[in-house]
Amino acid sequence: MVLVFSTLPRSLRAAIIGVPAAGVALAAVAAVMGGFAVAGPWRLLLVPGCFVAIVVAERYPVKIGLEQKISLGALPCLVAALLLPPGIGPATAALGVLAGDRFVHRSWPESVYNAGNTLVAASIAAMVGAVGADLDGAQDVRAVLAGVVYVTLNLGLGVLPAALHSGRPYPALLRQAASATWPALLTLAACAVTFAALWVEAPAAAPLPLVVLPMIYRMNRAIEAQTRANEQLAGVLTAQRRFLTDVSHQVATPLATIMTNLSILRRANRGQPATAEAVDDSVAEAERMRRMLARLRALAHADEDVPLRRELVDLAELTADVVKAYAAPAATSGVGLVTDIVAAPARVSADKDLLREAVANLVDNAVRVSPPGTRVTLSVDRGSAGPVIAVADEGPGIEDERLPRLFERFQRSDSGSGLGLAIARRVVERHGGTIRVKTARGAGSTFTIELPG
Repeated sequence: MVLVFSTLPRSLRAAIIGVPAAGVALAAVAAVMGGFAVAGPWRLLLVPGCFVAIVVAERYPVKIGLEQKISLGALPCLVAALLLPPGIGPATAALGVLAGDRFVHRSWPESVYNAGNTLVAASIAAMVGAVGADLDGAQDVRAVLAGVVYVTLNLGLGVLPAALHSGRPYPALLRQAASATWPALLTLAACAVTFAALWVEAPAAAPLPLVVLPMIYRMNRAIEAQTRANEQLAGVLTAQRRFLTDVSHQVATPLATIMTNLSILRRANRGQPATAEAVDDSVAEAERMRRMLARLRALAHADEDVPLRRELVDLAELTADVVKAYAAPAATSGVGLVTDIVAAPARVSADKDLLREAVANLVDNAVRVSPPGTRVTLSVDRGSAGPVIAVADEGPGIEDERLPRLFERFQRSDSGSGLGLAIARRVVERHGGTIRVKTARGAGSTFTIELPG
């Protein structure tokens, strides 16, 4: 976004003028205190070297995280502040940043502010720990302190425009930026200080700290590849959700027509056993397909990244609704369906429709696997972390080999589509809860949902 100076808030305009002005004043103080004398004419070679390095670093920032970029320009800027005379080093760093920002087409207000930011930090760093012709312990400490001062001031001033422009609290933005960048900034500062010390004591070994740059480059390439892979995966998942939604909607209408026609045929062919049996089988298959499509829609809904429609949900009422909905299928199968509200009325902030879908899928599975004469118990209790909903059946239990992948999609048994448990897990996870199963062969299964309190 191109910044137009006249349209910016007054406080931001003051910062854009004030920070570079403060940088010029501090650079003048550093020049007066340290002068322009060079500890060796060969150090002047750093002026074009640092300038070019800063421009290149601004042109090619690297990623240190999936969502975080950083410029390596802090390294040559700090080297210039430490090794060049205080009257030259900060100006070299600031002009390099100005040229780099303009090279990448940043606006003049942004470029001037960034150059002023660098000038302030580099001037103070030069006054704190500029490296002379000789090094001793005190000089080493001052150089390290200069590196810390530089990255701290640079980061602190760099966050200021964002806080003024967005209105967000400055401390919060500073904490966020520092947590994302401090390892890289301290690494660059350490490289700069080490480079400066070696330049004085062992010039031939001075380039050794720069071996970190190829490592950063390789890390950057790996992060970029991971970012592309994540974007492709997100695209695939979005397409999958759209496909599930579209298919379920497109098939629902003709399926309803088929079921209506089958009902007409069933009434017209009463008294003809063979035909009636064929129609009954077709109705059963159509009903199974209808349930599967409903679950596909529910799965697509659960996968959506839209915010949950949270409300205060009474779990006793929710479980009573589920029991009422499945009372008739359970009675038809000869299975008893009961509730057991152990704790006092439990309420939780949740998306009522999604949570009901999760519990209903567990009850539906339990009713289908339970033999006649047994019962399914739907209970509500309060655990150590929050409300607990449990669905227990007296069915045959679950095979050990199925348990590791039980909640994966389409891991179906002989009596289901393999979607109900996947939907339940996805819904529970979106609510910040957990779902687990306890089962034993011949002794039934208990599925437990734990929700945050």
